[in-house]
Amino acid sequence: MLVRSMAALALLALAGTAEVDAGERYWTPKAGSAERKAVLDAARLPVEKDLGQSVVFEVRTLRVTPDWAFLNGVPVRSDGKPIDYSKSIYAQDAEEDSFSGEAAVLLARDGRAWRLVTYSIGFGDVVWDSWDEEFGAPEWLWP
Repeated sequence: MLVRSMAALALLALAGTAEVDAGERYWTPKAGSAERKAVLDAARLPVEKDLGQSVVFEVRTLRVTPDWAFLNGVPVRSDGKPIDYSKSIYAQDAEEDSFSGEAAVLLARDGRAWRLVTYSIGFGDVVWDSWDEEFGAPEWLWP
C-alpha cells in the first residue's frame, strides 16, 4: 500500500496536478485538472438528485488518496447563486436555522472511476467523524 501511495504521489508531483499535504497522505487536485473534475462530478450526482437542480461546489476541503476522496463544500447553482432549497427534499429543513447548506461526500475508487460511499447535505454537526469506522476510510482524511 505504501509503495502504491508513494508511486501515485510521485506521478502527481511530476504531472503538477496536485498539492500534497505535509504528511503526503492525501493531495488536493488543482482546479481544472481531470482528477478534480472526476471527483467533483462523482460527488455532484447524488447531490443534484436530492436537490433536483444542477450544482457546482464551492469547495472548502477536497482530499484525495489513491483509494478515497473526501469533499466538504457548499453546493451552489452554476451561476454562483445559492441553491433554492424550497424545490428540494430539504425544503422544510432549510426553513430551520440549523440547516447549514454544506455537503460532505465520501467516495471510493472503483477501478478508474469514483463511486459514492456516503454523503450528507445540510448537516448541523460534523457528520464524517464516524466514517472511518463505518466505511473504512482513513480518519485523517477529514479536516
